[in-house]
Amino acid sequence: MSTSLHRTKPHIREAVFPGDTARLVEIIREYVRWLDMDLSYRGFEAEMQAFEQTFTLPSGMFIVAEDEGRFAGCVGLLRHSDEVAEVKRLYVRPDWRGLGLGEQLIGAMILNAKALGYERLVLDSVPRTAFAQRLYERLGFIDTAAYYANPVAGTRFLARVL
Repeated sequence: MSTSLHRTKPHIREAVFPGDTARLVEIIREYVRWLDMDLSYRGFEAEMQAFEQTFTLPSGMFIVAEDEGRFAGCVGLLRHSDEVAEVKRLYVRPDWRGLGLGEQLIGAMILNAKALGYERLVLDSVPRTAFAQRLYERLGFIDTAAYYANPVAGTRFLARVL
């Protein structure tokens, strides 16, 4: 685990498009490189091409942790139905790990999802994200049935009632 090089506490806020688009796409691409996975089976490039449309309400949203103009972390929400939304792309950059940002980002997303009227959150988590899986469990997520066919061995599907 890397120690934080930053003394200021990042500000948690909803992403605003188009102003945040480039920085958000940059951090998401960094996250995918960190995963060291080919996400083409999940339509990743198409998601990036339609990013603003996909992650603007009512279809979705992103929350960011911003520190002096840089994004320290992010988490997205993608609508599945009137009742269910998917948590997407939780990531905290190495320089900001150890500050509890992951928990703050998920906590903010849970509050937003409740305010938007969702009843349940779902997510998938690959083995490389074992630390995040423990965070999800602490925040009340439990194992659930797969909600898509996934070729990545060891992927967990989790859900949380709101």
